[in-house]
Amino acid sequence: MGHTDYTQSFDSVAVQRNVMAFVGNGFDIQALHDYGARVDTRYEHFYDFLARRHFDPSNIIMQEMRELKDAGAADWSDVEGAVSRLLNGPKVARAEELIEALRQLQGQFSEFLDAVVPSSILTELGADSARHKWAMESLLMFLYDLSPEQYRVSAFPTGENLELYNFLFVNFNYTPLLDDFIHLDQIQFDRLSRRTVDRNCDFHNNPRGVEPHEIKPKDLSSSYLMADVIHPHGQQSVPRSLLFGIDEPVDRRGNQDPRLRLAKPFWAQNRARYAHLFEDTALFIIFGCSLGGVDRWWWDAIAASLGQQRDRHKVAREECRALSHESCTYTPELIIYWYNGGSTPLTEEEVRAKFFEGAGCLDDSKALIHVILYDDRTERVWLRTTAQRPTALAPVS
Repeated sequence: MGHTDYTQSFDSVAVQRNVMAFVGNGFDIQALHDYGARVDTRYEHFYDFLARRHFDPSNIIMQEMRELKDAGAADWSDVEGAVSRLLNGPKVARAEELIEALRQLQGQFSEFLDAVVPSSILTELGADSARHKWAMESLLMFLYDLSPEQYRVSAFPTGENLELYNFLFVNFNYTPLLDDFIHLDQIQFDRLSRRTVDRNCDFHNNPRGVEPHEIKPKDLSSSYLMADVIHPHGQQSVPRSLLFGIDEPVDRRGNQDPRLRLAKPFWAQNRARYAHLFEDTALFIIFGCSLGGVDRWWWDAIAASLGQQRDRHKVAREECRALSHESCTYTPELIIYWYNGGSTPLTEEEVRAKFFEGAGCLDDSKALIHVILYDDRTERVWLRTTAQRPTALAPVS
């Protein structure tokens, strides 16, 4: 089934190219930092919020976090990590106890987010995105972030006109910060920019100007653009929708396994709602995610797609007789953005290994994965929330 087919919604779409972007808490932390917020959405700040409120000290998750903090554990504030340890560790807690403890935290976390992400930040972020065309730059010029070596081995840039770029953002965050940032408003996204055709953007095929390459530097393709955002784990505006918990157990004991009460993929209905999307995604992008096992369902689905040759979306096989084989097929690729500004930076190889570890599978040598290591000083296009754009970047159109 795959992604929604938009090829018949416009006049001249040659092929639809689907991109799935997975965005974690790293984006919210970045945005709040860039807009001068005193606290951000990290769990350690949530713990402080609960402590100031004198939250129920008998809550078993709160107790676990407190004990880990006193013991000096690096990940003491990870709520979902605490759930996993209590469910599977030496101090085994019943699933029913954890469910009730999480319900108590659910409403508190929503109120915490209301305090951390006020409407004033959303207003300012949205205005800046529109004024600086941040959404359009991210969607149309992100290939700038690939190194020349990565760009040369990527098959994603084609240099062809009439392609429809369909972006689906899987926002793991509960806040609307990403939604606000990526919204294609009338200021930066002019659907009436062409007089005689309905193309609505120019995709930048070689924005870094990599040479030598078959696509000339700064090459543009007259294209179509679609973008949407989903929140599989709930939204801040609906407190009871917030999902905390674990990945679905691989050794689940039927439909009555009590651990399913805590499994985010089960309650988000991942298989029914999202599994089909991996069937025709040409490019996966991960940004701001820890690549931990709590989101294993998603990482495993990506890993299973990499290295698998697919037919291009809505290009009939009989049409391929007149085209080269490469034009009719594609092999999905993955871009991982990894923030290396902390005290324990990783190499590209270590990030790749971390992804497959999080996916719960062995590294597949056929998988084409581009790891982009960055920090606060790195020139970057994708999901940038500062006005300092790369100096060599052409204007977006």
